[in-house]
Order: sequence, then C-alpha cells, then structure tokens
Amino acid sequence: MRTRTRRIAFIGLSVIVLLGAGWLLNQDRVQAVGEQQYDLNLLTQVVERIRAKYVDDLNEGEAIDAAIRGMLGTLDPYTEFLEKKQNDEMKMMQIQGKYGGLGIKITKPREENALVVVALFDDTPAFDVGLQTGDRIVLIEDRSTAEIDVSQAADLLRGSPGTDVKISVSREGEDEYIDYTLTRAIITIPVVPYVGMLDNDIGYIKLNQFTEEAAREIETALNRLKDQGARGYLLDLRGNPGGLLEQAVGVAGKFLEEDRLVVYTMGRPGTERRSYHASDSYTLVDAPLVVLVDRYSASASEIVAGAIQDWDRGIVAGRPTFGKASVQQIFPMNKGTALKITTARYYTPSGRLIQKIKESRINPFAPQAAAVEPDVSEETERETYRTEGGRTVYGGGGITPDVEFDVPTYPALVQALNNQSLFIKFASHYVTGNPDVDQATFDVTDEMIGDFRRFVEARSFEYTSVAEQTLNELEEIVQDRTASTEVLESLADLRRKLIRQHEQEYQRHRELLVARIGTEISARLWGTAGRYAFATKHDPQIITSLEILADEEKYRDLLGAVPEE
Repeated sequence: MRTRTRRIAFIGLSVIVLLGAGWLLNQDRVQAVGEQQYDLNLLTQVVERIRAKYVDDLNEGEAIDAAIRGMLGTLDPYTEFLEKKQNDEMKMMQIQGKYGGLGIKITKPREENALVVVALFDDTPAFDVGLQTGDRIVLIEDRSTAEIDVSQAADLLRGSPGTDVKISVSREGEDEYIDYTLTRAIITIPVVPYVGMLDNDIGYIKLNQFTEEAAREIETALNRLKDQGARGYLLDLRGNPGGLLEQAVGVAGKFLEEDRLVVYTMGRPGTERRSYHASDSYTLVDAPLVVLVDRYSASASEIVAGAIQDWDRGIVAGRPTFGKASVQQIFPMNKGTALKITTARYYTPSGRLIQKIKESRINPFAPQAAAVEPDVSEETERETYRTEGGRTVYGGGGITPDVEFDVPTYPALVQALNNQSLFIKFASHYVTGNPDVDQATFDVTDEMIGDFRRFVEARSFEYTSVAEQTLNELEEIVQDRTASTEVLESLADLRRKLIRQHEQEYQRHRELLVARIGTEISARLWGTAGRYAFATKHDPQIITSLEILADEEKYRDLLGAVPEE
C-alpha cells in the first residue's frame, strides 16, 4: 500500500510541478521530452480520479514530498531536494565550513548508554565552559540520551546561534552530574586544523575540506612552513570529503605552474567543455610533495590528487579514493528549499573520469558510504591514461595512489579499548593528576602504559581475541557432539593459555597503544594542535611518506624521472 501511495503521489506531483513551472496543459496536450512523449492529460485524469475515488483523504503535502524524493531517487546519489533547514545547513557546512552548535564531536559506543565527547573545537561554547573529552552527555534538555542515536542527538544540540541548550554530563571522578547551559554559536570547522614541521624538514598540512577559505589558508600554511625551512611538503587529504570546485583548483594551483590545466568539466550532450587552469601567482613548483589520500577522500580532494598525479608534480600515497567525479549546483526553490542537481562530470588533466559509483544512491559523506570498497576489482579492465612523464594511470574507481598502503587493521584489544572509550577516559584521569605536563618533553612511557592497564582492569575491562572467538565456535561444535574427556580438557587448557596470552597483547601492540594514549592526552592538554602534533609522530602512513620524501632517488623513481646528467 505504501509503494502504491508513493507512485500515486509521484504522478500527482508531476502535474503540480509542471503547472508551477508555467506549463500550459491544453485538452489532449502531449508534451515531448527528448525522443519520448508523455501524455500530461493522463496525469491530470489520474490525479482527479484519486481525489474523487480514493478511500482516504490524500495528504497532498506528504504526497508532494514523497513524489519529489521518488523522482530524484531515479537519478544519481547526489541530486537531492533540500528542505529549508537542510539548505541552510549545507550552505554553512560545505561552503563556509560553519554550523550553529556547540563545537563538539560525539559518539555512542556500543557499551555506553550515553553520548561520549570525543573531540572539542577550540574557542567554542563547549570549550569555553570547560566541557572535556571523555565526558558522557546523559541528558539533553532533560531528555535521556540512552535511547537516542548520534544523529538525533546532533539535531538536539545544533540550532540557531544565540539560543540555549541545557545538558547534563557525567565525568570521571565526579559523583554528581554536572549541568551546563550553553549558548549556541556559529561554529567554524577548521579548514586547516594543523600545520607543523616534521622530521627531515618536511612541512605537514592537514586540509579538512574545500570551503571558500581553503586556497587562502593553504597559501598561508605554505608561507609559514617555508619560513621555518621546509624543504618538502606533505599534504594530508585523508578523510576530506571535498567541497567547492573552485577551491580545489586554487589549492592545486599552489603546487602547479601557472596556466596548467587542473580539471575540466563536461555537462549534458551539447554543452561545451569548461576548463580550469592554475592561475595563482603563488606557486611552489620545485619542492618535493606527497599527497596523502584514503577511501574517505572525495570530489575536490580527488581533483587535487588527480592534477598532482597527472602532471607528475608529486607522489600520491595512501588508499584508492572514493571516486566522485560529478559536479553539483544548488538551485533555489520556493520557501527556502533548494534542488541540488548534478550538472556535469569532471575529468583530470589526462582525461580520466574517476567516477566509481554510478547508480547506487549512496552518500559519500555518510560513514557507511565512506566504508564502501571500490567496485573495480583487480580483474576488471580499466581505461589507461598517461601522465605528462608517461606513467600509466587509470580511470574509474577513484584515484589509485602511486604508493598504496595496506588497509590498517586494529587488533581486538585496541578495538575493544576504543569501543569502550577507555583511551579518552584514561586521558581525563591522567590530566586530572598531571595538569602541568610539558608538551615539549611529553611522551608515553612504559610506566604510563602500566598505569593505563591498571586503570582499565579496575573497570572490569574484558575483550575477546580472534583466537578466542574461534575457540568459542569450536566449543559449540564439540558440545553438539559426543566429545571425549581428553578433547574437553585440551580445549579448557587452550582457553587458559589464550587468557594468559592477554598479558602479552599490551607489549605486542605497544606502538598502537602509545599512539592512542598519547593522542588523547595531548588533545586534552593542548587542544586540536596538540592532538595532531603527537599523532603525526606515530602515524605509520605519515612515517612512510616522510621516508619517501627523505630519499631523493626513490622519490624520482616513483615519478619516473630521468636523473640529470
């Protein structure tokens, strides 16, 4: 019945939309669209018959909304109807990098019945009142957070700047809830949250998204690093979902010679190709460059990575990118609503179309979409193209890095600790007892890891290793059959050994534990900059990228460059 109602709504909406656009429906009028004809008079007849005969009253507002979304559901994933609130938020988030809220990132671990604060933006309402990472938000406006998800919580916490929201927080070491009344403000998501010098005089820049300030902030970052003596650069686009096409061109232009083609777009048949060239007078064309990407890097990130790769300007490293090569425009509609329509596709300088997902309506900015693996397998034949220097690159399936890293996997121990927010909780506990740590000398010692172990054990922390999961399955199989005493004793002995092996897990995964513990403590003590400053020293992909930049011969080999005589 629901499907039938949506189809009826779609037909009704088609008439309403055409009338609203100024079409004239005469008696027996047939409107041609392309080579196909649609009898608009038939649509009118269907709507009138529904109004006259349908058993229930038709909620025309709901029908119109369902019809719009049903019609757009036949198109690509990125063509959307935006309600006024969605339209306003998109303008602020994707164009300006802003939203009305508190300035926190929250999660809800499976083992928790409350929201956990995992990050704070500096100089925001949440930061100013003293909210801390690791805090558990148990109430929002006297509503328990136990039964709501992160998306619902975000809707409650966000709102118009100047309005208040009351929250109650449970904090490590406090017996009573802490109540806060926060005034929402315009939260500016940092476009470039961290700029710093790494080993071997390599300048590091993290770019979060391509908002209207992206190119300017990248230039500021490059000038700062150059003044500090940077001889090479690492541009981190991991997790960057994209943004404005013009800003992608501007960012790429900081590393390419003036007038180099960055990207071109092609719209529907009959429209002209539109080319975008590097035009900025500020360029950094000689210094070695590595661009880090992953499967969360999409759209504008792929424009920059594709241009750098096609012109052999630097090394693209990481994982294959998301594969979104479409361009959207937002068209204002009635009452503050808008229609976001895919109007063109973009191509890299070598002519590559790197679009991966064609039919599926999956949003690349949602967590489940970003986790989708490429639909182009190794056995699938992909179109090949050539870089300026003659290297082979591929179309479809996103940007394939010049240097691919293995997909990072986290052992059961680290996953379990993370899922229970124990790194964040320990950071709050540690900082309470060590508020005056010197950032310049701070590091995670064996003694600190011992303190961490005692901290989690005091909270009855348990986890199941992969071997134990396999043993559980084996025991279930044995229980279904008649097993000898000897077999049962062997399984029990194996379980005891696996439990003892837990003791060795902390040492085996020491580097991961150091990275997670140190990052959370640094964030708690020194904010976003502190988090990145520590994390960059322990990130395996960054460490490998630094090795590439430090080895001139390897760098040139990867680019296929011919040594100078």
